[in-house]
Parts: sequence; structure tokens; C-alpha cells
Amino acid sequence: MGTSSILPGWMKFWFLSSAVIQAWDASFIFLRPHSLPGGKFHTLWKPYSLYIDIDLRYKDMDDSFGLAQSLLNYGEVVLLLVALFMNYRNHACTLVTSFTVCTMTFWKTTLYFTMYLPFIGDPSMIGTSDSFKQLFLFYLPNGVWLLVPALCLVYLGDKLATLCQHGTQTERKKKKR
Repeated sequence: MGTSSILPGWMKFWFLSSAVIQAWDASFIFLRPHSLPGGKFHTLWKPYSLYIDIDLRYKDMDDSFGLAQSLLNYGEVVLLLVALFMNYRNHACTLVTSFTVCTMTFWKTTLYFTMYLPFIGDPSMIGTSDSFKQLFLFYLPNGVWLLVPALCLVYLGDKLATLCQHGTQTERKKKKR
């Protein structure tokens, strides 16, 4: 128990760091106005001083989408920790649970990005027209939440497909007997 691992090290690192970052991020949203500049807990979220001027959803106390997205973050945090615990215990459902949470993260982030498209959402929620700031303070940092879960999905999907194929072959052998 716990000596071998179903998930590779890079994925365990991603799950743990993702759980910490998502919990921190969601807590920023739910603790506003106390987490905003001037608030009694702002010291814990000092880096957000810059980000809230780029991604205006983080500053807008009336934006229900930001609240909903943050609530989903908490759900993902729980599932990430469950997947890590299952991996530690070498549980048979580790791959399925991990695939599920990566799917959730990927599509939640995809939805988040679509909320800034002119024909769906509100592009004015990006608080700068400076392309450099948009790229390095919005698109690239948020794009990580698409790229890494996509890599996880490819890895986990391959592992699950192999298990399914092996299971199908085993069933065929049983039927021939």
C-alpha cells in the first residue's frame, strides 16, 4: 500500500499544486471584500492586486459566474485530493477518478475562456487592451489550466483504453472455454 503508484510523479505534483491553487483562488472570490486590496485578509492574496485589474471578474462582486466557477473549484479540489488518496492506496478507480477531475478542469476552463468571447460573453471583463499584459497576465497563466489537464487526459485516456482492451481480451478468452 502506497509503495507503488498508479499516477506518474508529474501528475501527482499537478494534482497537489492544482488543489492548493484552486482552493486559494476560490477562497479569494468567496472572501471578498476582505480579500481585496484594503481588506483585512488581503495580505494572503497580494498577487491578486495586479490580476484583478486584468481579469475584472475577480473584482466584480456582482459577477455570479465568478462565484459559480469558484464553487466548482472547491469541488475539483475535493476530487483532486480523493484521486491522490486513491493513488496512494493503489485503488482500482484511481484512473477513472483522475480522468473525471481532469475533464472537469479542462471544460470548466474552456467555459471560463468562452465567457470573454464577444459573441457569448463579455470581452470588456478583460481590463486591459495591452496585448502584452493580456498574453502574460491572462491567457498564458489561464492556458496552463487547459494544457496540463489535456496532457493528463491523453495519458489517462491511453491507460484506460489499454485496461479496457485487456479486459475485452480476457472476456473473449473466457467465452472460448
